Amino acid sequence: MPVTINATPADPNANSYETHDEANAYFESRLPIVPPWLASGEVAALVMATRVLDAGLRPQRLFVPASAGHDAYYRVRRTWSGLPATTTQRLAWPRVGMKDQNGNAIPDTVIPYALKEAQSELAGQLLKGDRTLDNDIIVQGITSLRAGPVSLSFKDSGLFAQVIPDAVWDLMPPSWFINEYFEPVYRAEFDVV
Repeated sequence: MPVTINATPADPNANSYETHDEANAYFESRLPIVPPWLASGEVAALVMATRVLDAGLRPQRLFVPASAGHDAYYRVRRTWSGLPATTTQRLAWPRVGMKDQNGNAIPDTVIPYALKEAQSELAGQLLKGDRTLDNDIIVQGITSLRAGPVSLSFKDSGLFAQVIPDAVWDLMPPSWFINEYFEPVYRAEFDVV
C-alpha cells in the first residue's frame, strides 16, 4: 500500500508537517536542488523526516559539568519547548507557547514554515543515505589504530551518531528547544585506556 501524506495540523492520523507540494517548492528554491528528490521515495522520506524530528531529539553529546571532575559526564538531549496543542494529536506540532525567529507568537493551529523547511531538508538528506542507522565506528568504539605516523582513537569522546544534521537544526529557532541534562555516565563505561 503506497504511503500518503496527511499534513493536517493536530490530526490524530497526521504523518507529516508539510504536504508533498510544499516540499517540492522547498527543493525548487534550494541550491543546489537535491537530485534524489527528483527521483522516487520522496513521500516516504517526508514521513520518515517527521518521525526523526519528533523522536530524533535523542542524546546528542556528553557534557562534563565543572563540578563533576573528569569522571562524570551527563548526556544532553534536546526536547521541544512548549506543549502539544491537543491531547489527541499524533505529532509533536502544533505546540502552545512557541515563538518564531522574530519573537512573534505562533498560533497553536499552525505548523511554522521553519519546521516545514527543516523537514524538507532532512527528507532530502535521508534520501542521500539513512542517517538513522547506527554509526559503525561509534558502535565499535575504536580505541586505537596506528599506521605509520597516523593514529586514530575513539570511545572517550562520548560521540553519538548525529541523525539530525546541523543544516536542519539551523533552520529552526533555538528557542524551540530545551537542553535536558540527564543520565550520568562515568568514564569507566567508555572503557578508557
